[in-house]
Amino acid sequence: MVPENYLSFFTTMAAAGATLFGLIFVAISIAPENITHPSVHSDRQFKATAAYVALLNPLLISLFALVPNQWIGIAAMVLSWVGILNTIALAVTLVQSSALQTGRVRNIGLLLISLILYSFEAFVSSKLYGQVIDTVWLSILADLLIFITLFGIVRAWELIGIRHFRIRDWIIDLVSKRKRQGKDQEADASLDAEQKK
Repeated sequence: MVPENYLSFFTTMAAAGATLFGLIFVAISIAPENITHPSVHSDRQFKATAAYVALLNPLLISLFALVPNQWIGIAAMVLSWVGILNTIALAVTLVQSSALQTGRVRNIGLLLISLILYSFEAFVSSKLYGQVIDTVWLSILADLLIFITLFGIVRAWELIGIRHFRIRDWIIDLVSKRKRQGKDQEADASLDAEQKK
């Protein structure tokens, strides 16, 4: 049974998870042929599956946590294994699919992160069995659910086709903008000097 001081956290996680999960449905329902059509690049289906599983995991665990006298460890264990098995299935798909060559390194990295998150979740959930829950492990699970939600958002972000945000690109844009501003200021200063003459 979840302690009362965690109920507001799980209520918030359930509401946020339901909203994010609903937004993915809306994004896909606008153009379902981008995911379901047989000729669609398998990379989009790969991202959709990963996003669904990652966002469904914290949502369902949070909902089970809100049920009175519920053993949250069982729900967390089942959903962590769903995540692990999904990650393994996606890894097999990645290995078999030649169409995923372009983003293979990135996909492998995200699969490793996924496997680490779900495996750690399985370990933490094994500590949450019984009527009395150790709040240290529950706190770790709560933090882990936040990270899994963030991972799901990253996968959903890729799914809807928004350009990848890279810190390197941001720094290059910032530096080039500063250089342009510096050149503009120099040009303005030289123009002012000429006008004063």
